[in-house]
Amino acid sequence: MPSDRTMVILALIALMHIKSLPGVYTMRSLSYFIKNRHLTEPSLGLLEPCRYHSRVWFDDLDLNVHLNNSSYNKMMDYARIELCTRLFPGWQSRHKFDMLLAQTVLFFKAEVPRFSNYTITTRIFAWDDKWIWLQSRFSVKRKTPRKARKAIEPEQANQTQNGELIRDEDVVVEEEDEDDIDPIEAKANKHSAAAITHDSFLNGPPEMPDKLCAIAYARMVAKHPKGKTIVPEALFRKMGHVEAYPGQWEEYRTFGLSLIEGMMKIGDPTVDARTPTGPPRRLVNQTRAKI
Repeated sequence: MPSDRTMVILALIALMHIKSLPGVYTMRSLSYFIKNRHLTEPSLGLLEPCRYHSRVWFDDLDLNVHLNNSSYNKMMDYARIELCTRLFPGWQSRHKFDMLLAQTVLFFKAEVPRFSNYTITTRIFAWDDKWIWLQSRFSVKRKTPRKARKAIEPEQANQTQNGELIRDEDVVVEEEDEDDIDPIEAKANKHSAAAITHDSFLNGPPEMPDKLCAIAYARMVAKHPKGKTIVPEALFRKMGHVEAYPGQWEEYRTFGLSLIEGMMKIGDPTVDARTPTGPPRRLVNQTRAKI
């Protein structure tokens, strides 16, 4: 029998790596199906984001002591499962179709620091007659607000109000980054200048967006049990989603596709391939199914 000290050490090691223990991934994935098993209709609008909150733990750290590459993909799995169980309740048990992942493209922008809380905001970003594109944004709360910039005259650029020279180490500027603002949210929440002024007067300055650490796009497809593809828009309507106004989905879809144009064809075997001497040829004969 191992000594008490050995048992304590083993218990601490297991606790530090609890997210990576055998069976934990399966249990966490099933927990979202169990949590949303009572849903008979979507609990989330088709175009609404789903926010998944997590924390960097010991088994998430790499040699640089921040969130490692594999944890990004693992946590995106959880976020996608939660999104799908809320958008398409009963999609495996009652409706008998599968949501399959075909591709993930991940762009790193900043680190997710050790032991920090972070949020994965996942949403349907675009779709065509086969693929559904999801966007996942990893973000953390800003510790301090961004410093406001003040325009100064060229002759005053190197002097303070007291006439002293400004040293480079005294100047701390955090660059503004448009990536921190979700383009979908920005488009949906446009306000007039008067409205912004009025809101700022009543509620103070607008809240700064979270710091974007990584952004990922996942290409998924809905498959019938017989292996045929289910057209996304037909799937949405079958699951009970409706447009807020005529043309809303098309406007949203077109805007999303315009933002990821070109990236959609990466690794897509169904894209027309051009032969040196002949017309384009179809590599895969696409099929469709009714849900």
